[in-house]
Amino acid sequence: MIDLQKKKRVGLTALRRRLGKVQIPVALGMTLVWMLLFDGFQLRRESLGLLVLGFLVSVLIMLLFPLPPITPGPRFHPVNLVRLVLYVLAEMVVASFQVTLLTFRPGRVSNSVVAVRMRTDSDLAMVSTAIATSIIPGTLIVEINRPERILYVHMLGVDDQEAVERGRRDVWKLEKRFVMALGTHEDIAALRAGGPEMLDREERP
Repeated sequence: MIDLQKKKRVGLTALRRRLGKVQIPVALGMTLVWMLLFDGFQLRRESLGLLVLGFLVSVLIMLLFPLPPITPGPRFHPVNLVRLVLYVLAEMVVASFQVTLLTFRPGRVSNSVVAVRMRTDSDLAMVSTAIATSIIPGTLIVEINRPERILYVHMLGVDDQEAVERGRRDVWKLEKRFVMALGTHEDIAALRAGGPEMLDREERP
């Protein structure tokens, strides 16, 4: 009996340690991707169930395959967070129309993989930017080089250097929005100090 109780205590301790490794921001990001994959944002009875199931699946994945902690954690800036959500939603709508036009345009649809170097050393900003880039129609992350802070993004409709630079700017804009909404003061300072010269003045934070 004593051995059985000891095993239960050890099992509960191990479970608590696993649960402590669940990173809520990452779980929420995975839930967002889940909802988008299953059209969960439509007004229907199944949407709430999809939301709960998506979050539980995200937690289960992180329990089975623990991720290294993202440090430092997020610092929420409410006004910029609202601006971030509205910006991503607007980009999704605009990109959907652009992809539709490309689909019906005669001829071959051009595409390219573009390397985009992040301007901060924030893991959270990199992960968030990668997720948001992948859920916007027409762009998809194909590889992440963490040591060099580079995202490799597959982009539709990119057929010349000007389009490449435009696509790179779009990813930088997303990074900026996430840093301003969730970043630390150090992240924001790094963004302001290290922004590429080609960014327009109004796009600088």
